Amino acid sequence: MRFLILVAGGTGTRMNRSVAKQFLPLGGRPVIVHTLERFREAFSDLFVVLVLHESLHSTWDDVVKVHPAAAVDRVVDGGAERFHSVLKGLESLPDEAGWVGIHDAVRPFVEVDTIRRCYSAAEEHGGAIPVVPVKDTIRRVGEGVSSPLDRATLRAVQTPQVFSLPELRRAYARDYAAHFTDDASVWESSGRTLRLVEGDLYNLKLTTPEDLLSAEAFLALRQSAAGE
Repeated sequence: MRFLILVAGGTGTRMNRSVAKQFLPLGGRPVIVHTLERFREAFSDLFVVLVLHESLHSTWDDVVKVHPAAAVDRVVDGGAERFHSVLKGLESLPDEAGWVGIHDAVRPFVEVDTIRRCYSAAEEHGGAIPVVPVKDTIRRVGEGVSSPLDRATLRAVQTPQVFSLPELRRAYARDYAAHFTDDASVWESSGRTLRLVEGDLYNLKLTTPEDLLSAEAFLALRQSAAGE
């Protein structure tokens, strides 16, 4: 069985908006509705858990009233860090084998093919994450000096990150550490390996007001290409 933990535990303070970023309008619909639509298109039978800040449950209920197709199987409270939010999502899933993807709710443009590639690679290798080449020159800084890194050897990591559900549960059976910045870091800290999968450059994570402007432009371009 395939599962999805959709992480939307934040309140969107960096957007400088009164509305949490996952609920901001994008082309007339909340960002999170676009995100869920992509996953439903990839796999219509996904079991979806939404991890949401406790203060936003009523907002989510209002979204579902307007967009009933966005309804999920379970909604759970988020935690102090992403690690704790994902752990709460894992604890809420049925106790059975399968494959679980963890995705940022504010990545509404992930391609359906990317989603399917990640699940397929995880089913073959145990764990898989999407990555894209780094376009900018990156420098390492520290103690008053800096040095360039070879960007040909660097990749930017995206979501969904997909893993064997029983194995990911075992990987999360540990205390939180500051270097657990994503699920892959938790997975690898337990000695497990994963497969890197081709991501897509439009799989934007909406974090700042500037990101939202880019999202509106990309949505308009996509709709124009589709003849909508």
